[in-house]
Amino acid sequence: MSTPQPAASSRQGRGQAMVEFLIIIPVLILLIFGAFQATLIYSAKSGLNYAAFQAARLGAVNNAQYEGMRRGLLRGMYPMFSQYPEATRMDKTAEEVDNFVLITRISPALNSFNAWQAPHVGLLSSGQTAQAIPNDNLMYRSAQQNPVSIQDANLLKIRVQYCVKLIVPMVEHLLSRASKFNQRQSGGSFSENSKQSWDQYAAICGARKGFVLTAEATVRMQSAAVHDAANCGAGKKMLCP
Repeated sequence: MSTPQPAASSRQGRGQAMVEFLIIIPVLILLIFGAFQATLIYSAKSGLNYAAFQAARLGAVNNAQYEGMRRGLLRGMYPMFSQYPEATRMDKTAEEVDNFVLITRISPALNSFNAWQAPHVGLLSSGQTAQAIPNDNLMYRSAQQNPVSIQDANLLKIRVQYCVKLIVPMVEHLLSRASKFNQRQSGGSFSENSKQSWDQYAAICGARKGFVLTAEATVRMQSAAVHDAANCGAGKKMLCP
């Protein structure tokens, strides 16, 4: 029985290695690109957490109004766009906030306003009388639940959802499609916190191939909360359930 020649065996081994390499290289590239995109998403999530706190903080001292929260978002998200020249960085931040961010005011809810609001004179910048939830002497007020106590009605809790742009090839397409699939309640690998964003994917991202990030913040109101009817509602700047 004849044995294979060493040269033929070597050529066969090299051919097999080449086939294996061609099979594995697309997966390897996708993993590398995915790790890079995941790093960008994690960085954006950290920045959004800080921006959400700033939005809640300024909202608390500005009667829970959208404009105050927007200023907080601009302040908090400004460092996320450090790659842009300083002369245009604020304009870029404002563009992202105005087009790819949705704020949901979780508390105080509408039923809290209906239960506790009272007339306040000269409260807003217009100087007109406004219906607002009292913010003074909370320690000495009744803790009656109606449906929540006035102390709980003075907690400002907001959810901020931001459609971060996916810029890495291939990963951009895959993650964007996955987010859209979950809007239809299909299975996915997202955290429970992110599920709040899926129903609003089209409203937040529009035509952008993006990934919706969610951050929440809760602070104690430092001014009387006024329902911002001009900016609350479907298709407006803020959701106010």
